[in-house]
Amino acid sequence: MNKQKSKKRPIQVLLIDDDQQFASSLKNRARRSQVLIDMAFNLKDGFDQFIASNKYQAIILDGKAPIHPDQPKGTEAENFVHSAITKIKEIEIKHQRVIPFCVHTAWYVQLEAGLRDRAKVFDKKKTSVDDSQMEQMFKYLHHAVDQIENTKIIAQHEEVFDFVDTYLDNEDHALILNLLSQRNMHTREHLLEKLAFIRRIEESVLNVFCKECLGTDPILMGAGNTSRGKEIIDIIKNKKLAPLHVSFISYVIYTTQSLAVQHKAPTNSEFYNYPINVYTVNTFINGLMDIILWAKDSIEKK
Repeated sequence: MNKQKSKKRPIQVLLIDDDQQFASSLKNRARRSQVLIDMAFNLKDGFDQFIASNKYQAIILDGKAPIHPDQPKGTEAENFVHSAITKIKEIEIKHQRVIPFCVHTAWYVQLEAGLRDRAKVFDKKKTSVDDSQMEQMFKYLHHAVDQIENTKIIAQHEEVFDFVDTYLDNEDHALILNLLSQRNMHTREHLLEKLAFIRRIEESVLNVFCKECLGTDPILMGAGNTSRGKEIIDIIKNKKLAPLHVSFISYVIYTTQSLAVQHKAPTNSEFYNYPINVYTVNTFINGLMDIILWAKDSIEKK
């Protein structure tokens, strides 16, 4: 077995705790367990920081900390942790994501019973002197993150996301996660939306290939009667820069979805009310993954 592959992947965690000295110590200890911690010292700044970045995979909450940055020292109360848990649930609903979290508090005895059905609680007094107790908290967070669907998808398609994280943006990253998820595959409207995502990602990948392998700014393509994407696809086909199946699926995705999704097909067209189903969409998704892996391989070999 490749030992490098068997190692735990680091997870990005946001710690909200007003004890800066303790937070710095926890951050250093966490690194040994492949937990990378960023810190915030009050609830408002913490959630502003969390919402502003897609990198955070979990949260560690103090039991009592300021809710606002200007809250006077000594006025922290247990309503902090209840407010924080409520806010996490609101974000989960609004952004349709699961946010693993735990509570790490010196007020364990006072808070654990009230939080028992709402959160996993760890005792700071024990974790500060017992490394095995601290490791239990980090194992809990790793396990919780591993259970999230997006984490599983990224692990299953590691090469694809290596390319995505290197060359594409956060929006493209989110669209590919959406495509590889089996959520929202029930109605024609949802299926057409996924086809539009496929076409969008194909264009992004073709632009990267154009820049990295053809040495041309993609904005210079498509100056004539043809579109940018179509010209890049024609170059790939005519110069035989891709395997036959990649050239073929690139063209099929571009033309079919251009007519069926992005533009209003005339009623006498074969693309009017295009007969779309889950299997059709999955065929295009698999084809898109082939295009991404071909582009990645082409860049690495150039």
